[in-house]
Amino acid sequence: MNRQQKEALYRDGFVTLPAVASETQVAAARRRIFMALGRRETPRGNEPVFLDLFNATCLVTLMEEALGPVHPPQGCQLATRFPAEPSDRVNESGYRDRDTPFFGWHGHLDGLWNGATAMHQDVDQPMTAAQLDAWQQEPSRNGCRKTHPGFGTNITSFAALVAVALSDQREEGAGNVGLLRGAHHEMERFFRTQRDAGGPLGPDGPNWPRIDLDAPNRSGLRHYPDAVRESCKDGAYTPDGKFWPRPTLLRLAPGDAAIILHATPHSATRVETSEPRLMAYFRIAPQARPSGSRAVHPDALCDIWSEWPGMAEVVAGARAGGVKPAGQR
Repeated sequence: MNRQQKEALYRDGFVTLPAVASETQVAAARRRIFMALGRRETPRGNEPVFLDLFNATCLVTLMEEALGPVHPPQGCQLATRFPAEPSDRVNESGYRDRDTPFFGWHGHLDGLWNGATAMHQDVDQPMTAAQLDAWQQEPSRNGCRKTHPGFGTNITSFAALVAVALSDQREEGAGNVGLLRGAHHEMERFFRTQRDAGGPLGPDGPNWPRIDLDAPNRSGLRHYPDAVRESCKDGAYTPDGKFWPRPTLLRLAPGDAAIILHATPHSATRVETSEPRLMAYFRIAPQARPSGSRAVHPDALCDIWSEWPGMAEVVAGARAGGVKPAGQR
């Protein structure tokens, strides 16, 4: 990355990179996804045609220049979203999709427990005791646990989420990834206050209750803390008075990529255009992480640039006043 791109990554918590994957690579990946879906199968992210979106592009060089040697990805998440109308489906925030502003955006950090069963869909009454007991089990549907004893944290983490677009997302409403621009600075400060208060870091730690009992379904999940939500400048309110920050929607062409810091709240959005949204996500961690801490590394939550030697000069200059963080009050 050049200096301008690194400054954007520091300031915003993400940076977009044009034409990282070739048209041939994108076409091959799309064909493989559609072949699997046509057979009612789930495409596997560990196939070479998908791994090459990282391993056979400039992303390897870019990430190793920024992070040092990285663990080669063993697979990727293939995130497919189909066109849909605003619906009564209750999302993980505990709100109906149609009531959630900004194309249903409800941000999260990766690595958080999201319930062992599907989200409670009834907004007229809470879960029964049996439903609640089943939902509260571990691990969750995404494989994450609520706590990590011995680490002082309730969240797993990596350094960078690398997204490669496999569909045209150049207009809003195309299932765009939405991000809270600049909120990673506030997340870092928040994790430090949790650490100073004795921890643990993450949900169920200081000032971050995991469950939102005031959500319409009485069991919404706070996938990033209210302090970060309330620090954002711009947004909208639902009739119950809840503030929803306005995300920055990435407008990516097929083959474009985005590097997103783990500490930046993000989420996909609803597809209101005519074509499915296709994305490949790689979660990248440096080999320099201590043994046994590849997935659970609280020090990197409290110092979000500690694993980015290629960003050291930009970070030092920014912290001395050269680059102003964006997006926060």
